[in-house]
Amino acid sequence: MKQYVRYFRWIFIITGAFAIIYAGLNLLHGLRTFPERTNEECLTQQRVFDYGDVLSAEEEKKLAGLIAKREKQTGCDIVLVTLNESLKEYARGKEPYVPYEEFVRVYAEDFYDSNAFGYNGPIGDGVVLVDNWYREEDGRVYTWLAAIGRAEKKYTAARINHLLDNVYRYVERDPYRAYKAYINEFYHDMAGGGVFTFYLPYWLPLAAAALSMVLFVMVHWSYKKGKKTVVPTAYVNGSPQMYRREDVFINKIVTKRHIQRSSGGGGGSHGGGRSHGGHHGGGGHSR
Repeated sequence: MKQYVRYFRWIFIITGAFAIIYAGLNLLHGLRTFPERTNEECLTQQRVFDYGDVLSAEEEKKLAGLIAKREKQTGCDIVLVTLNESLKEYARGKEPYVPYEEFVRVYAEDFYDSNAFGYNGPIGDGVVLVDNWYREEDGRVYTWLAAIGRAEKKYTAARINHLLDNVYRYVERDPYRAYKAYINEFYHDMAGGGVFTFYLPYWLPLAAAALSMVLFVMVHWSYKKGKKTVVPTAYVNGSPQMYRREDVFINKIVTKRHIQRSSGGGGGSHGGGRSHGGHHGGGGHSR
């Protein structure tokens, strides 16, 4: 056993070093907090609005507790809304020509503004996720992430898509896990840009271990090569005879046929938006 440990010691040492660094930086990551919230005009202290009734009372309580913690670490209000109703009449009452995929966007921005959310002041730094479980007339379910203030500056279309992808990974079978992922992903995205904080992707330890293994194999590959112990004629009586074979190209026939492509498609769709309504950023997904 000892000889195997000694043989693979560099893999253990490098992987262990990465694990220690990863744990240390994430510890520093979690220690950062912002000053107390200064918004005294917000109309509610609530952050989880389960109008769609997809969460249990205990799950709502857990998410509210996590949000309270993450708000202090990000300096942003974090709001979650679930629905199970058509937003067509609501959205087009405010924006007559808004498309289906942005009904939920109109609702999200109006919900944030009308409640005066914002960590640093009314309609200030924060984010709201609205997940509507109702299938609109086009047959799809829509979700929107609206980002305001510092969150809007932080969130590019790529970041929005990444966060919503993590939500959609779990939302159908475990809404609580999906919304927990939303809160934690937002925390990592916001805190990761600070001077004293670092955002390390979840795949980093696996990548480090894989890299260590590849380097080890490359260094020790030469020891695996065998040496030639016989000549080509060792097991042949007399001189070997080589036969020449070749393929001769005669002609080529090409046929063509038209393949009809389907105009429909399944799965989720992506969309990133910026600066809707003058002070909102955000984007949405559908399923």
